[in-house]
Amino acid sequence: MTQLISKVQYKNFEAGEFVDIRKRNFEETVDLISNFPWETQRKKIEIGLTNPSITIEGKNNDFLKVALYYNQKYVLHYFDDKQTLFTKSFIHLEDGFSFIKKYFEQSSFDLAGFKKEITWFQNNLIHFTTQDFRYYLTPKSAWNYLLWTSGISFILSIVLLIVVLMKPLNLMDIGVLILVLSVMFLIGGGLHLIFFFRYYKHVRDKILIMSRGNDIFYFGSLDKPVKYDKKDLLEYTITRIRQSRNPFSRFAVAGLKFKDGTVIQIPNLLVDDLAMENKLFEYKRVDKNGFPFL
Repeated sequence: MTQLISKVQYKNFEAGEFVDIRKRNFEETVDLISNFPWETQRKKIEIGLTNPSITIEGKNNDFLKVALYYNQKYVLHYFDDKQTLFTKSFIHLEDGFSFIKKYFEQSSFDLAGFKKEITWFQNNLIHFTTQDFRYYLTPKSAWNYLLWTSGISFILSIVLLIVVLMKPLNLMDIGVLILVLSVMFLIGGGLHLIFFFRYYKHVRDKILIMSRGNDIFYFGSLDKPVKYDKKDLLEYTITRIRQSRNPFSRFAVAGLKFKDGTVIQIPNLLVDDLAMENKLFEYKRVDKNGFPFL
């Protein structure tokens, strides 16, 4: 009997977040779908590809997802190995079972009755594949972060340095040159490096395991992170410079303050501050405009 991996996604989960992931046969999958709390999950949702749903992983790197839809309907999303999206909506949940049965039985899924969706320039694969919500530093992520936060300042510094060094110097100009180079270092990338290396030192041997739909998360050393519960949060503060033209506006620190007085600081070198806001959307956020020092 054919078994395929199926997995559950609830309201307020983020893209790629699933639970109860295991292989099931057709009857077990139908039972999972039938017993899912569709009506309670339908309240106050925005219809999208990440929604209360059951996703089935096929044999051909494809996916079939049954989810909630507009006007009290349900929908089947079929996502093939070429990352093309097809949909078919229906009124009654049971109306989709015959298509799910074919998905288990057929070597190539019959798309008769499905509508091809136009999804140019959309990364829809993230809504079907299981994501790893483990955040830790790698050489690639550190290098990309440095370029993203400081690349423009470094380029301008190099250009200015070339302009200065092209001019003839005498002995009296050396002191002025040293002063100019010192100022250029601080303003044109030096302070960025200070921020970067402080962030790097803080998280180089740490890991964050956190998703939007799970109250439990972990933060701390790579080999033994500490367990935390979002329900114990008093508030969290996002510190960053709000002016988009400020050369330091891409640096940010999230400070999580718990009811027992514990505070943990997580710079956006480890996880993006907007992603952190998304994961903690239910909790009190304080926005602080200023330099995000650690």
